[in-house]
Amino acid sequence: MVSRGLKEYLQIDLLKMHVITAIKTQGRFGKGQGREYTEAYALEYWRPGFTKWKRWKNTRENEILSGNINTYSEVEQALQPIIFASKIRIYPYSQYDRTVCLRAEIIGCEWEEGLISYSIPKGVIRGVEVDLSDRTYDGEGDGDRLVHGLGQLVDGQKGADNFRIDIHGFGKGE
Repeated sequence: MVSRGLKEYLQIDLLKMHVITAIKTQGRFGKGQGREYTEAYALEYWRPGFTKWKRWKNTRENEILSGNINTYSEVEQALQPIIFASKIRIYPYSQYDRTVCLRAEIIGCEWEEGLISYSIPKGVIRGVEVDLSDRTYDGEGDGDRLVHGLGQLVDGQKGADNFRIDIHGFGKGE
């Protein structure tokens, strides 16, 4: 039985560092008996250097992903931000107590570049138009620095190197 408590999980040990870009889930058909699937789920991940499991959150700070609506269809959730991990946990979630079955596929590949973490100064937010913070950083805050984590470091927008003189009006740097 699962509910909102996020106590039961499926743990997958990838044995090496991987970049994980999506998760596919599916329930158990069971010859038409029962309705055993995961409606929603949360993710936690682990990589070398961590002292505890880290809960994944999207760029809007949501941590619950939509799962399945029936026992037979497959649902893929692209992860934004992506995850760098050697282990991952999938926590089935439901508003109400229910029995679930979960089949999962991890989409990604082995990461051989060797980066485990970096530390940077915290970004700043200036008004409503300039946001130089890294909302995807998964490390810890330590005063005016972010330490022991990874982030995206880009916002997906291309602009002039000096955002103050950006003639196209994007207000963003590279």
